[in-house]
Amino acid sequence: MRGAWLGGLVAALLVGCGGGSGGSANATPGNPVPVPTPQGPTLLKTSGTQWVDASGKQVLLKGVNLGNWLVQEFWMMGQGGNGVTDQCTLEAKLTERFGYDEKERLIRLFRDSWITTRDWDQLKAFGFNVVRLPILWSVIEDEKKPKTLRADAWKYMDASIAEAKQRGMYVILDLHGAAGGQTPNDHTGCAGQNKYWTDADAQERTRWLWQQIATRYKDEPVVAAYDPLNEPWGSTAEAMVARVEDLYKTIRAIDSQHIVLLPSHYGSIDAYGNPTAKGMTNVAFEIHPYPGLFGDRPGDTPYMVHRDWLRCGPTGTTGVCAYDKQVSALKVPLLVGEFQPWQGAGLDLGGQIARATYDTYASYGWASTAWAYKLVSPAGGSGQGTWGMVTNAPNTNADTGVGLVAKASTWDCAGWNASFANACAVKAATIKVGGTGSKTYYFVIKTGASSGSNPDVSFDRVSIVNTATNADVIANGGFGAATGWTTLTISGSLDLDFNHTAADKAPTGSDGAVLRVTRPAGVTGEINGGIYQAITLEGGRTYTLSGVFKDNGSSNTWAEMYLLDKPPVPGRDVVDMAGKVDFTTASVAEIEALFKSYATQPNEVHTGLAQWLVSATAPEVFQLPARPTGLKLVEGSSGHALSWAASTDAKVTGYNVYRASSAAGNYTKLAAKVAGASYTDTTVTPGATYYYVVTAVTAANESYYSDAASTTVTAVAVPALLQAEAFTAMSGVQLEACTDTGGGQDVGYFDPDDYIEFKISVAAAGNFTLDYRLATANGSTGFEVWVDGVKTLDAMAVPNTGGWQTWVTQTSLPFALSAGTHTLRLKSVGKEWNLNWLAVNAR
Repeated sequence: MRGAWLGGLVAALLVGCGGGSGGSANATPGNPVPVPTPQGPTLLKTSGTQWVDASGKQVLLKGVNLGNWLVQEFWMMGQGGNGVTDQCTLEAKLTERFGYDEKERLIRLFRDSWITTRDWDQLKAFGFNVVRLPILWSVIEDEKKPKTLRADAWKYMDASIAEAKQRGMYVILDLHGAAGGQTPNDHTGCAGQNKYWTDADAQERTRWLWQQIATRYKDEPVVAAYDPLNEPWGSTAEAMVARVEDLYKTIRAIDSQHIVLLPSHYGSIDAYGNPTAKGMTNVAFEIHPYPGLFGDRPGDTPYMVHRDWLRCGPTGTTGVCAYDKQVSALKVPLLVGEFQPWQGAGLDLGGQIARATYDTYASYGWASTAWAYKLVSPAGGSGQGTWGMVTNAPNTNADTGVGLVAKASTWDCAGWNASFANACAVKAATIKVGGTGSKTYYFVIKTGASSGSNPDVSFDRVSIVNTATNADVIANGGFGAATGWTTLTISGSLDLDFNHTAADKAPTGSDGAVLRVTRPAGVTGEINGGIYQAITLEGGRTYTLSGVFKDNGSSNTWAEMYLLDKPPVPGRDVVDMAGKVDFTTASVAEIEALFKSYATQPNEVHTGLAQWLVSATAPEVFQLPARPTGLKLVEGSSGHALSWAASTDAKVTGYNVYRASSAAGNYTKLAAKVAGASYTDTTVTPGATYYYVVTAVTAANESYYSDAASTTVTAVAVPALLQAEAFTAMSGVQLEACTDTGGGQDVGYFDPDDYIEFKISVAAAGNFTLDYRLATANGSTGFEVWVDGVKTLDAMAVPNTGGWQTWVTQTSLPFALSAGTHTLRLKSVGKEWNLNWLAVNAR
């Protein structure tokens, strides 16, 4: 069977919150949705919120991105180092060393090898009927002759269309990297550019490029849509709309048939207004949601993150429901152009979450293409789920003696608290170095964070033990002082506290003082560095690396341990070159061998995805029981007693109990599968404040948290400065790293009716004002102030401050407070604003 839905795939679509006008009226959990199956791809168009074929029948597009093929992203192929970190630096280095023609030949060899017929067959085996094809401008335009087609300009797009056509699939043409770069990110081909917005020549060349694409493919039915600019986030939302609408007009002057995509601005489509009212036809919005990644939801499990996104959160109004409401009102279809639901979730659960994600998107009539099809690495293997649906098979000959020996990052597992042996990205393995006799090595602990993000990572109990003698070769791995360690500065600077003693920053299993690494006040940009020490290892002997480390709410942060045979050099990054080709020194033959290997190396398919994406029966994941109600807490000197209303759901097998030290959450599981509707916490510290929530669990699912119950909360005497993250109650918001003076965290992700509360104590009645420290990239209608359940101040608008971390202070009108304890609530009436702190001032 060919066409909009491939044979063998039954779409048992799970409805998140009732669906929108684009969803099927027959879509119910566990039941298949009828899907039209035309004999071959026909030109797609839009009809209301639906993607439809030439006959007007709905087509549900389900697929993946072919990343790292026509725009290289080095993390996806396990390469990079010594200054070669993206497509531009690779091509420049190859040209410098071997000449332009040889560079061109090598790049063609890579592209001929990364995606081959076996990959197209695997795409069909996953049950896909569409691929999104990311393209770099120089695939089409001659880099030496602007506005001139390369001799092989259409080779890879034509080949993709032909392969897709054979399998009844569609192709979305995505300009991933425009001339000049539409963001400063490496996925535009060249990191650090972002010149497109101010370079008139780059804009004109991009118009020319789309004229060529539209002319060639205007009658091609396999092309599902044109994606004029991928993630054009290097300027304002208004500038993005102006450029995208200009490219829409450029395309429409040649091609009136194909769907043109309207990309979001960091997830927001507000700036477009109503495209239909503007006279735009055959358009669809595009979003790239990555819930749980890039610092979002630190500490929450993949199950919790994707449950909240797909099932619209406890209120039933957030996540996909918010987008469904918006696009349904505008009567415009949606493409979820990039998303990543399986990474790090484990193979079986990751497959179930991915299936539920695709099915939920389809239940709204949305098209969807995950990121990404393939990722390879020197070590190989799927582990707990990489970013690739396919990866290279495990390399059993990988060197474990020198290079990266342990790693975690917020992209892999935000909120980690683990031993090195259980590190989520690279687990510490047994170390065995080659040769004989004694040799000096260098053990490095490296931590850092991207620009605009704050690391907060702690380490303790670091050791490298000779398994034969039980001798530890690490000096002062328990810290308490800097003795034995040398500081390494690579970029920016780090605040290294070798004697940090706060218990809440200590990793599980630590003993006494820890090393805590943070961003120094006033330091901006990327920061990267750490500590190291020289150690002596015996050739042929086996050693065990141990230690514990913890992410204390970081964002865009890495923590890596290396064993090097040469001392690290200040100002030069420490990267793992094990299994990599050094493009600055490798021979042509070595580079050829690497590129050719992508076509022939044994692949490993993600087993959970292979099973669940084509299963005739949808998984039960996210078919949620009702959350427990009536949670009560009775404080006691030896423990706190919790009780709640027992569930009447026959599928509920027990309850999980969670505890946190603040209302901000970051709950840790205290007890699992409690049989009855009560539990006593006997691990309390007298006088400490605790917050508790309870969930109901079935064989496959876990409910949302119950309402929280807390021990007695002490009110803050005002006048005082209240840090936003120190709220005593909230609904709907999230914490994120803050780059304002003082660092720490701010509160964001506000939507209408979300709120944060504070308990305050007033000694004497009087008049007060509030100072707010606010930031927003888009502006917002802001929030109201309520005291003790009564609206006290009308909405205060938040103007566009110039960025999510560009902070301004605003002051409220005066208002009266009586003596005593009060609940101060900031209730959001708008959305998309951040709060760092508020000050309660006496008049």
